[in-house]
Amino acid sequence: MSSVRGRTVPPHTETTNTDLPGDDVSRTFLGRDHGGVPVSFFIQASPPGHGPGPHTHPYAEVFVLHEGSGSFLAGEETIKATGGSVIVVPPGELHGFTASGAGPLRMTCIHLNDRMITEWAETD
Repeated sequence: MSSVRGRTVPPHTETTNTDLPGDDVSRTFLGRDHGGVPVSFFIQASPPGHGPGPHTHPYAEVFVLHEGSGSFLAGEETIKATGGSVIVVPPGELHGFTASGAGPLRMTCIHLNDRMITEWAETD
């Protein structure tokens, strides 16, 4: 291991998307399983109508949309977004998304933590 700005940095590792746990819709990278890297992410290919319900995290989440479209809940706002968009949700803010359009919503959902911590909102 080496050190950068006083932080221990794990040695170089490499994996492929298909080696990550999950399926064709969602693959998961947890930093804690890759040398304690302080980031985790989902690689999504969500079909129309698919997406998680409202939830929060104690850290920020960044959605990088590569292709397709979706409707994102971010706090009290609904955001219509398409490929090329980047959406940042602050820590503790209620959020979720639903893929829309004719094809899958392809995006990377970045969690600024070495593991994913999710608190689901109660639904009526």
